[in-house]
Amino acid sequence: MDAKKAREFYLEYLNTIYTERKVDQLGRFFADDVIAHPAVPGTPPGLAGVQAIVQGWVDAFSDLRFTLDGFLYEKDLMAPRITMSGTQIGTFLGIAPAGKRFQIVDQPHYQLRDGKIVVIWDNPDMLTMLQQLGAIPALTLAA
Repeated sequence: MDAKKAREFYLEYLNTIYTERKVDQLGRFFADDVIAHPAVPGTPPGLAGVQAIVQGWVDAFSDLRFTLDGFLYEKDLMAPRITMSGTQIGTFLGIAPAGKRFQIVDQPHYQLRDGKIVVIWDNPDMLTMLQQLGAIPALTLAA
């Protein structure tokens, strides 16, 4: 896969899974034995675990949007820079919905093999997200 095809693959993944909300199509993009880093406690390994995580996002946010701000691809590694946003309509990480919006930057990395994602490393800016959702107080700098 070259960089252009990798970018197209990634955009198709975002559109199919998050815009069209077809979480059942994850197997088109992820290998059955995909490894997710960090592992989310309580989720099964492999594709089933990724599906549980993604379904949680889709169920909790009515209008998830991903803006591709940058994209790097070399050999078998994709490294997009995205801005994520959405409005909370369902429970997320135990946080009751309050209709609040979030917008954060994320820089996940993916390893591809045979046209599918086999490893994902992702650490979205959850601190900022939780502050925007009102789950924790916003930090202030002392003067």
